[in-house]
Amino acid sequence: MPKGFSEAEKEDIRNSLIAQCKKSWSVFGYKKTNIADLCAKVGISTGGFYLFFESKEALFCEVMDDFQKSTRLMFEEMLSSPPTKDEICQALKKLYLEYAENNIITKRHGPDYISLLNKLPKEWREKHSANSDENLASTLFASGVKLKMSKKKAKSIINTLLLTVANKDIIHNHYEVFCILLDCVVNEIYE
Repeated sequence: MPKGFSEAEKEDIRNSLIAQCKKSWSVFGYKKTNIADLCAKVGISTGGFYLFFESKEALFCEVMDDFQKSTRLMFEEMLSSPPTKDEICQALKKLYLEYAENNIITKRHGPDYISLLNKLPKEWREKHSANSDENLASTLFASGVKLKMSKKKAKSIINTLLLTVANKDIIHNHYEVFCILLDCVVNEIYE
């Protein structure tokens, strides 16, 4: 008969599964991340996995939610209210580095990620898309920040810059290129 887990053990195991999944996803992608391997690293049986997540996709949703939450908090902690142009630049550079280190984001237009999205509930995809755009936008365009253009245009420019991370493997010195581009446009966006 399997051993029962205490509430603290359950929380530790769940967090460990999320952490191991994030690592594996960054290196191997969705398709090659194997539940049995994750369970072995955490020290539970494959059957025990389903005490914590109903499916592999549910775990991946949790990893993405956790990643978004942690990057949003990191971003918000770097900014005062209202943020200065320099704070915005530094926060966007830090966010870019987080994206660059995490292939969950950089590979989101590839077939592996699309395969995952096709298996996720429509409600989660819609919530995830709306949250990722609105969290960043609400922080960047907080009350008191004066723009030289519409929020929609400013958001499009910043999103375009951040998307360069998806091509980091083919852009020579991708981070340096991002920083130069950001430094050039920030004065065009903000007063």
